[in-house]
Amino acid sequence: MLMPGFAGTLEDWQDFGYTQVLSKDHRLILVDPRGRGGSDKPHEPDAYDVKLIVNDLVAILDDLKIQKTHYFGYSMGAGFGFAILIYAPRRLYSLILGGCTYPIVGNEFHDDVFVIAIQKGLEKAIAIAPDRPMEVFVAEMEKITGPNPPARRTKMLALDARALNASAQRNRLAVWPKAEEVLPQITIPCLIFAGEADSFFAGAKKSASLIPNATFFSLPGLNHLEAYMRSDLVLPHIKKFLAEINKSSLH
Repeated sequence: MLMPGFAGTLEDWQDFGYTQVLSKDHRLILVDPRGRGGSDKPHEPDAYDVKLIVNDLVAILDDLKIQKTHYFGYSMGAGFGFAILIYAPRRLYSLILGGCTYPIVGNEFHDDVFVIAIQKGLEKAIAIAPDRPMEVFVAEMEKITGPNPPARRTKMLALDARALNASAQRNRLAVWPKAEEVLPQITIPCLIFAGEADSFFAGAKKSASLIPNATFFSLPGLNHLEAYMRSDLVLPHIKKFLAEINKSSLH
């Protein structure tokens, strides 16, 4: 199961080259989370409670009659992976999480610079350009993350800014169980990574250190968006990780 980042859709995985490689050995479940792509786009923050997102993912697995899955999420999608561990841990074989930290004390996202920039950027864009807010928002975010590839930028411009804003508001206000209550209890294999120029890098590394069966790798010089796009650097680690899990399951 693959879950994209905050302003992404399931097509990210295809555009960045992940599906072409992973589909050779695995059945892939590509998901548009609520508020993005082909999924419903409610404008109420409460519709994006993390428990509801986990329920969505479990419902997809149930509909496909899949009891357990490997899970790969990036950024916001990685955060949902942590949430599955809290609310539906028996549905996972393993976790692969990129560009995300578990909120160590539970409420860091409320004051996180990057999270604030997203929410305030959306609110500003909706206020000053209600007929074309995504144009304004994407331009502002690219000042932080660097330019998106043209195809992805076009898809981002088609997103619903008010749905994204509702999601951002709910994510920022969320209070999670403290890391010490969750991460040391994780028993499944975890692979965590981040670009070294990503504001989430230190938190991602710290999160990995608290998980008994976690492996962490870094991508030198890459920021949040760049680490997502560089599947050529990420996939060798993922393939090795999954191969080792498959090998150990045979013994």
